[in-house]
Amino acid sequence: MQRMSQYRYWFAILIFSFPFNLFAQMETDQISLNQLMQFMAKHKEIHATFVESKYIKGIDVPLESSGDLMFMAPSTMVRHTLQPKPEMLKLTGDTMTVERMGKTHSLHINDYPEISLHFEGVRALLAGDAERLNYLYHVDLTGTFLDWKLVLRPLQQDSALKSLNLLGSHDRVNSVEVHLNDGDYSIMQVSRKNTVDD
Repeated sequence: MQRMSQYRYWFAILIFSFPFNLFAQMETDQISLNQLMQFMAKHKEIHATFVESKYIKGIDVPLESSGDLMFMAPSTMVRHTLQPKPEMLKLTGDTMTVERMGKTHSLHINDYPEISLHFEGVRALLAGDAERLNYLYHVDLTGTFLDWKLVLRPLQQDSALKSLNLLGSHDRVNSVEVHLNDGDYSIMQVSRKNTVDD
């Protein structure tokens, strides 16, 4: 009887530890683009805050800005800058709307490929749209489920954008780096707020 009890004890330990061991293994596995897109596509709405630093030649200190970010599937992205000056930028479909100093301007991003390349990579990632990413960029994904890096380099040859680098963990984007061919760059730190589907 004692031997049977010991057998059941060790069997229970093995069964209950197996899922944890499997999860730990998944954390260190190489992540694929398809897996990352599946992670991202499950969220219908994302809210976050951001702090961005822009490094521009000829300016000794970085230009700082901060505010709120929102993404609503499938194609709406909002950047609400609070500091240093209020500004609202909303991208829905092919239309970008900018609200600044009480004035509103709208434009079609297809007419401005430089603007499109800066924002489409982030939007396509959040929407889980691998087809759109591969249409616009050379896509290079490295890392694991716990710590991944997505580097997007425009296929358009004469683009001012050198690369758009997105770093994250699981289904969260933690930072966005924009590198220009002239050497200027920006780094945006993103902190996601809890949402209903988290």
